[in-house]
This record gives sequence, C-alpha cells and structure tokens, in this order.
Amino acid sequence: MGNSASSLPYAIGKQTAIVNDGWALHEGTQKSDGSDVSVFVAKKAVLNKTAIDRARDPSRTQLEPALHHFSYCKKLRHPHILQVLATLDTDHPNDANNATAVSSTAASQATKETGDLIIVTERCVPLDVWLQQENPSPEQLAWGLEVVVCALHFLHASANLAHGNISPASFFVTRAGDVKLWNFVLVTPTHQASGGLSNHFQTYEDLLTPQPYRSPERQQRNWAALAAEGTHAMDSFGLALLIAHFYGGTVPPPLQKAVQRLQTPNVKMRPRLQPLLKCPLFDTPYQKLQLQLEEFMVKPVEEKIAFWQNLTPQLQAALIPENLAVYKLMRIMKSTIDTICQSDSMRSQDMYRRE
Repeated sequence: MGNSASSLPYAIGKQTAIVNDGWALHEGTQKSDGSDVSVFVAKKAVLNKTAIDRARDPSRTQLEPALHHFSYCKKLRHPHILQVLATLDTDHPNDANNATAVSSTAASQATKETGDLIIVTERCVPLDVWLQQENPSPEQLAWGLEVVVCALHFLHASANLAHGNISPASFFVTRAGDVKLWNFVLVTPTHQASGGLSNHFQTYEDLLTPQPYRSPERQQRNWAALAAEGTHAMDSFGLALLIAHFYGGTVPPPLQKAVQRLQTPNVKMRPRLQPLLKCPLFDTPYQKLQLQLEEFMVKPVEEKIAFWQNLTPQLQAALIPENLAVYKLMRIMKSTIDTICQSDSMRSQDMYRRE
C-alpha cells in the first residue's frame, strides 16, 4: 500500500470483505496498544478503471463516489455514525484535512493518481453479517433501528444533508452491537443554492442505490418534486425498506403503519423521521440501559454509583448481552476507575502540600 501507509499509527491486517463499490474491509490494530480497528481501503487506479455498472454506463467509474465518501466521512461526527479514527490518501500524505466536497477539478486530477484511500474506523462488521451471525434479540433490533433514525435525523436537521443511499450496505455494527451509519457516496445538501439536488447525486444515484430502495420520484427522475418537499424524503422511503430487512420481511405491528406512511409514493405525504422515535417498540429495558450508558460520563458521582449497584443483578442473571458487557460496560467501568484513582491521587497530593 506504499510507504506513506506505514506512517499511520495503525497496522493493516487481512482483508475480511469487499464492501460497497471498490472498498475492501480489513482487520487492523493500533500500533501503540494493539487495540482492534477496522480499515477500509480503496485503490484509486482500480476505481478509475472499474465501471459501477459496465452494462448500463461504462463511463461512470467507482472513483468519484469513493472520493465523495472519503471526503464526507471525515467531517460527519455523531455517536451513531461510524467513528473515523484516521484517514490517508497516499498520493497526498501531508494533506491532513481535505474534508470538503469533491470538486470536478479534484476528481479529474485524481484520475491520474495511483495511490490508496485508507479510512481507519472503530472495529465493525457489515450489517448483514451481524444480522446473520449474531442473531440479535428483538430488543437489540429495536435499539439498532432507533439509532439509525437518530443518525438520519441528525443528518437532516443538524447537518442539512440527505444520505441518499439508504440500504443494508450503508450500515455497520460495532463489537458492542451498535448500528452505525456509513457509505456517504451520495450525500447531498438538503438546500442547494440552485434549489435542487447536487450534480454528483444526480449523476450517480441510479447506479449506486439498489433499485428497490430508490423512491418513486427518483425512479422518475422528478428532481423538482423532491427538492420542493425536501430531499430527506428519499431517506424516509429507504428506511421503510430497511426496517422490513431488519425483521426478515415481517414488520412488527407497532411499526406497520409508520412503514406504510414512509413508503407512500406521494412525496408530499411522506413524513419526517423524528416522530418515529416515539414508537412504543423502542421502549425497552435494553434501550434504557443504552441511554444510561450514553449519558454516563456526565452523570454526578452518586448517580454513577447507583447505576453500578442496580446493574449487578442484571449481570448476575445474564440479562445483558455479552458483547455489550465486554465492549461497552467494561470500558466505561475502566474509565470510571481511572477517574476515581486520578481524583484520589490529586486529593493525596493536595493533602501532602497542606501538611
């Protein structure tokens, strides 16, 4: 992968999968402490020669969508978006932060380059691997869907972006069982100055998104209707199909009406996603535990102690999934102990100075 890749503080291990268009997923480790990470690698020379769909249009290659994703994944930060730890374009090893939308000029220049695009993230597996191999419980599935909705709501309401490529291939799952949003190959602003979707989106959307996940207005290329009602509406349509995929095609009764509304062909009638968070399906003990863990570090000491005391019976009864206990609870416990030890050390030093 070139000498510049060795400058990363991470070692790239064996390839475990080919994910999305031209990206290979590798195991990896942090050099300093051996902790596990995942590494996404794409070779620009191969991307530039490989058509997304040669039969339909051999001129549209994988390169520009890969650059688009590489750009956006670095600047989108949220608890439910896959965490990026480091990035490297081996053609530009000194470019620490080129997290801007890829211009046509930059994309044209990249066609002459032969390096690698490298993205290091928290350790993860594709969503479908998790669904098939881990056999998640109904509570875990419900939490997974809830955080998907939270991630998309953040994208729409705070980042003013539409994902544009909602399908199972755009989600990964961490070792703790957290579902994370990814695959930003089609991200487009919700409010373009011209009043429409980005040129990049319009150029590539029909090739990159699986056909069933393309909303009716996309299949008709009715960009005016989508821009008028909000580009987020296409993500709502894709989410409805994703929910069915989560549950093997059988949508739970509490979600059935919502899924029907999200799939309505009339873009004007397609609802926003935030109200979906009120669905009673999400109200579970597992959800409450996850929310407590998200807020743990800002809680007062008394509440932290009460949390650990209440958690003990659940651990003893094996009511908490092993992956959550190992990869999230233990890390929070270690952080808590480290904080207490540091506080005790500072207190001891203060008492010593007073004496």
